Amino acid sequence: MAPAGNLYFYLFGFRKQSQLKISTMRKEMMFVSAILISSQLTAQSDSTYKSLDEIVLTANKYPQKQSTTGKVLTVISRQTLEQNYARTLTQVLNEQAGLVINGSQNALGTNQTVFMRGATTANTLILVDGVPANDPSGISSEFDLNHFSIDQIERVEILKGAQSVLYGSDAVAGVINIITRKQNANKPIGFNLNAAAGTYGTFKGGAGISGKSDAISYNLQYSRLQSDGFSAAYDDKGNQNFDNDGFHQDVVGLNVTAQASKNWKLRLFGQYSNYFADIDDGPLKDDKNNTINNKNLQLGISSAYQFNKNVLNVNLNLNNTDRNLKDEVNNPILPGDFDPSFGDYKGKTFFAEAFTNLYLHEHVNLLAGVDFRGQRADIETTYGKLGDDSLNSNQASAYASLLIQSLKGLNIELGGRFTNHSEFGSAFTYSFNPSYLINQQVKVFANISSGFRSPSLYHIASEYGNKNLEPEKSMSYEAGIQFVNNDNTLNLRATVFSRHVKDVIIFKSINVPPYGQYGNADKQDDKGFELEARIRPSDKWNITANYAFVDGEITTKTVAGKDTSYNNLLRRPKNTFNTTIGFQPTKKLFASIGLRWVDKRDDQYYNSATFKTEKKELSSYYNLDAYASYQLKPFIKLFADFRNITNQQYFDLYGYNTRKFNFMAGINMIF
Repeated sequence: MAPAGNLYFYLFGFRKQSQLKISTMRKEMMFVSAILISSQLTAQSDSTYKSLDEIVLTANKYPQKQSTTGKVLTVISRQTLEQNYARTLTQVLNEQAGLVINGSQNALGTNQTVFMRGATTANTLILVDGVPANDPSGISSEFDLNHFSIDQIERVEILKGAQSVLYGSDAVAGVINIITRKQNANKPIGFNLNAAAGTYGTFKGGAGISGKSDAISYNLQYSRLQSDGFSAAYDDKGNQNFDNDGFHQDVVGLNVTAQASKNWKLRLFGQYSNYFADIDDGPLKDDKNNTINNKNLQLGISSAYQFNKNVLNVNLNLNNTDRNLKDEVNNPILPGDFDPSFGDYKGKTFFAEAFTNLYLHEHVNLLAGVDFRGQRADIETTYGKLGDDSLNSNQASAYASLLIQSLKGLNIELGGRFTNHSEFGSAFTYSFNPSYLINQQVKVFANISSGFRSPSLYHIASEYGNKNLEPEKSMSYEAGIQFVNNDNTLNLRATVFSRHVKDVIIFKSINVPPYGQYGNADKQDDKGFELEARIRPSDKWNITANYAFVDGEITTKTVAGKDTSYNNLLRRPKNTFNTTIGFQPTKKLFASIGLRWVDKRDDQYYNSATFKTEKKELSSYYNLDAYASYQLKPFIKLFADFRNITNQQYFDLYGYNTRKFNFMAGINMIF
């Protein structure tokens, strides 16, 4: 496919390129945990109800209580993930306040587009154990969340608001930190098996071995997901014989932790994901032979050395992606088989980081570090080749954050980062996050943070590239209040936010070849609020609910040189609501029912019949879901998961099918 085609699918359609919970902890254990940073903490899943004393990692790169940070952070615990084993990671993320994962309800293999608080997908940074994950061969370098298997994830921490001070480029709207499983057994050797099957000819299974002995702990897991699927494209006429688009994936994950000495720990991490999916040609357009094969390899090593009460951390990580798109003509008689094309997209990122958390005083910590991110890509399509030495860049940064904690309830975080990019030069970001804790129950907080997003390799060096591009620069403001009662049966949080982005990177049409170029032009303004609640009326009942509102507009100059503003949050609803009611009548039996409601929203697609981009309004919809599990034996759990029980037909992408009524049932075993 030509790069222009890639741009079309990126903007308008189905892109071809496609717990830890520690309830109480002595102060000295904080230092032991800090050695491990995001990789060494073992999950506890004793409760889904989070207090202000919950230990989190992502807010400041080291373990700290939620009560001591002014940042808005949501934790998806291991227990929650286990109750969603039959689903994908993006389906679970899609039900969190302020998050919309477009494509999560579509056919497996669909691009998973992350919209956090209305921001574009490239403005949310994906982390794996605290390390940035990117795909430099993509137009905007965002990472494909299809590569993760939910049973190999320990927990997920979602940190909203600009986080460029700690995590650098792309963390404009926030970060999603996927923390992998380190071990399943506190004995020399343990085994786990799981299997499930359901609608659309779907099967999911996995097996693993893990354990701990002396100074070594390990976890090796294999996961398999396959499905006959359904047609990705919607047959609006109902008689065009669209074929089913299948999917199969293998994921292997490895974690090994070694206590090299009394004060030194090392961790080796690796994950390999390979998935193959049938895909269609566009909205309302079938294709019998269009496929994508996407491979991703992540390798990393982390070192944590404790000296006195301080910890020096070093992370090295290699992320390699290889995507192959192929559309062959196997039968010229079939519709949609007259456009043979191929595309090979290879991206490689090397990340290195060293940072330390210095305990300067009982109430004062200093986090300081440096990091380096090198990216390279090679792209070859039917219409030519990009790469060699043209698609590569690197950026180096130094950052620091001063934390004043638990000073009569007052907590202040003040930080800054300086980044030098090989192509666009330098950028500086800062953050100021005060919070105040009242009687260990009420926390008020405010965040003022700047962020940036560097141009991707494609933005800079493709035939549409522009080496004079500036990074997108943002200012984010948020404020809120959180209440948790003494027995943790009621947890409420309300947050308002506003984000202003300038030098937005857009694609501009021009009258000479290649008839388009990337440039800085527009301003993006987004605002909204979020309400979240966790309620436990009794030991048997629990309720979670969230509501989010977001609105935004882009301001651009017209040909006449005048500014014009319009709502541009395509596929992003202004209003979303999620709730789950859980009931546990006995220690062995658990059941829940969930409701998700999504407001109407606009979409755009390219109409090949009129050769025009058209706008469509997508109707609001709801999903009603149910789940039940039974602990048959201490090591055997049976479960059944029912989704879209009322068989709603709706569209998250115009012209593409979503899952109607579907279910999965299976078994989990741990020995």
